[in-house]
Amino acid sequence: MTPLQAYLNSPKARKVLAKKPGEEGFSLIELVVVVAVLAVLSAIAIPSFTNISSKARATAAANTLATVAKECAAKIADVGVGANATFNVPNMDGYRGIAAAGFFFGGTKQTAGATIQCSASNAIELRSDDISQYPSWSYNQGTGAKVCNATGAALNRGCSGNPGTW
Repeated sequence: MTPLQAYLNSPKARKVLAKKPGEEGFSLIELVVVVAVLAVLSAIAIPSFTNISSKARATAAANTLATVAKECAAKIADVGVGANATFNVPNMDGYRGIAAAGFFFGGTKQTAGATIQCSASNAIELRSDDISQYPSWSYNQGTGAKVCNATGAALNRGCSGNPGTW
């Protein structure tokens, strides 16, 4: 018996050679079912993710505005109003695309990255590109009033009305 014949007669080789084509892998039906299930799951998950992302962006804007107000109040309490009581203007997605949107201090639009002197009485605002997508936020340092403006889907993103409070 030659080495080739001995190998071909071994149980391991016989098992491999006994398999018929098509006994391995997935059938076309199984693949179609898997793709259909993935499509249904994607159709459910993608809109939820989009809404969560937009809500997170709006919440980040409100938190940034509150942080700037607290930062100014702390600096004014420490050093008073003046050159040492400053903050850097933030740059926020959804709050910079059009001329009427952006960060406003005392009613004047400020450039992102600029250093601004704090004031004990000015209003700080983050105006949205589109109040149906993201609320516009305002905080009055003199009175402590927090006001937001939103319509449509933005009403579910932290603002209770138009105008509302936050």
